[in-house]
Amino acid sequence: MTGSRRTLTVLALAILAVVLGTLPASATFSRAVQLPTFTASAVTVTPPASVTTSGRCTTTQSSYWNGSSWVQTTQYWYDATVNWTASTTPTTPTGRVTGYRVMAHLNTGQSVVLGETDAAGRTMSQRVDRAYLNYQPRVSIITLTSYGWTAESPRSAVLTC
Repeated sequence: MTGSRRTLTVLALAILAVVLGTLPASATFSRAVQLPTFTASAVTVTPPASVTTSGRCTTTQSSYWNGSSWVQTTQYWYDATVNWTASTTPTTPTGRVTGYRVMAHLNTGQSVVLGETDAAGRTMSQRVDRAYLNYQPRVSIITLTSYGWTAESPRSAVLTC
């Protein structure tokens, strides 16, 4: 009889555990806590409002001795200068403009970084092989910020000689 009582007791406890395990839990809290408020303001990153480009085509000639005769070489260059105005993005406690990235956009869909300046930079000059003009490059300026947001200016007209 002791064995059957033990079995019934274990079986009753198992049924009770299953039934109680299916009931939903419930808890209530009655303490109110005052949390500090946080005000977030939106900052708009602006690209330079004015981007101008100028360029000129140049040629350099050189010669070298190849061991048996003098060889004349001619190289054709495009000297480009890009100027822009400063971004009007405000300096905030959380960030500021840190610089500018000059981009060349080619008719193949590719974009190339020509260089970067610090926040005070407003101009960049670059000499490239004139053959790159076949890709009808356009230039844009990207405003860079310390918090990682950027803004890109409209693209310039196609660079030509």
